[in-house]
Amino acid sequence: MNKAKLISNRKIAEHTFELSCETDSQFNFIPGQYISIKIDDKKSEIPCFRAYSISSIPDGKTFQLCIKTIENGRGSNWISALAEGSEIKFMGPMGDFTLKSPLLKNILFLAVGSGITPIKSIIESELKNGSRQNMHLIFGIRHIKGIFYKDFFKDLAKKYKNFEFTLALTQPESSDWKGKTGRTTEILKTMDIDPKNTSVYMCGLKEMIVDAKKALIEKDVPKENIFFENFN
Repeated sequence: MNKAKLISNRKIAEHTFELSCETDSQFNFIPGQYISIKIDDKKSEIPCFRAYSISSIPDGKTFQLCIKTIENGRGSNWISALAEGSEIKFMGPMGDFTLKSPLLKNILFLAVGSGITPIKSIIESELKNGSRQNMHLIFGIRHIKGIFYKDFFKDLAKKYKNFEFTLALTQPESSDWKGKTGRTTEILKTMDIDPKNTSVYMCGLKEMIVDAKKALIEKDVPKENIFFENFN
């Protein structure tokens, strides 16, 4: 089992926090993968593990996680209370929600809530490695107070001409919100997509995945060009 030291633990939105960790040995992963953390809360003699996607790009020693706190959630509540310097034990990396070859001209990313985590890693890595694919991220969040990574993706869109970012709220709690509203799937249905030259990567709740997949197939996007990861 791998070990890492918690460098920082910060709240980035309501019910969402970000961990920065440093491993005690070389740690390599492919953007889009996840790790499984051992929850050492001593509530049971039976080992408890929770899977969390890596939100950062590979650098050999450090990684970041973006985690949503779940009410009475054993894993997220234990992790969110960890102090800097704490040790984390984990297995991984694991998972195959990674970019598939050959890469098509256009890549559409759909994410809801903490489903942005593996997609953030993929997008940042590809752009910094000189990808020339046209990338468009549609990121859905419920409330204004739940917004996170907005500035990060806006900065990427300013820096890289081949990246477009759309943030949409389903239930903005104030009329001050001037951005897009509605579900990611509703926005998807209004888009013009080049089906033969577009691959789609989605991560979020099962309901979003099912609805988006149906909309994409109706737009003639081949099933083999649609990839997804469920966050239940």
